[in-house]
This record gives sequence, C-alpha cells and structure tokens, in this order.
Amino acid sequence: GVVLVLSGFENPLRSQLRAAAVALGAEYRPDWTSDSTHLVCAFPRTPKAARARQLGGLLVGPAWIWDCQKMGRRLPCGP
Repeated sequence: GVVLVLSGFENPLRSQLRAAAVALGAEYRPDWTSDSTHLVCAFPRTPKAARARQLGGLLVGPAWIWDCQKMGRRLPCGP
C-alpha cells in the first residue's frame, strides 16, 4: 500500500532508495499523484513537501527505507 515519491536526492542515492523501496513492495512515482502515500525527502521544507503534507501524505526520511529494508517489512512512520 505504499506509493512513494522521492525529493531532494541525486543519483546514485536516488536510485538506491527507489530500488530498496520497490524491492520491499512499494510503488514509485516520479511526482506526487493522487495515489501517492509517502514522500521520502532530504529536506522537509520544500514546495514538494508542503504539497504532500497538504494532500495528506506522510513525510519520511531516507532512514525509514533503510530501516524497513533491514527489518524486511514496513515500519511505522512515526519518530
């Protein structure tokens, strides 16, 4: 049920984050769409982050993907 968008990352990190999330079963979108659920962002105070918040999305950092990968499952998004 995770449809994620990445913001503020350059390759190769961007590709690594995307690959890790997709391997866990997430779907990827290059831009925020109506079915997006999570914004993985390097910087939480950007126009893209504000839009995601406004549309009900969850903002997470890259550590969330790495932690999910380490545990092999989707982890809560809270602190």
